[in-house]
Amino acid sequence: MPRKLRKRRPKHRARSSPQPVAVKEVGQRTQPLPSSSKGAPAAKPAIPTAEQVARHRYALSDLRRSLVIGGFVLLLLFVLYFLLR
Repeated sequence: MPRKLRKRRPKHRARSSPQPVAVKEVGQRTQPLPSSSKGAPAAKPAIPTAEQVARHRYALSDLRRSLVIGGFVLLLLFVLYFLLR
């Protein structure tokens, strides 16, 4: 018999108490947010291609391996189709 993978949730959950809200002191001043002269946020610089390849090297090797295995299986199916026909 397969074992359970997840625990069951209780039917009725007890509501948690709301988090306390921080109270601002009367004498405390609010500081204005710094404003920038530009309306739009600054664009991120493009990541160099070499850095992208280094980041995803493991994924590229897995993808290449999957494509080779998939090609081999497809070729095997073609050969079996014509041999067994």
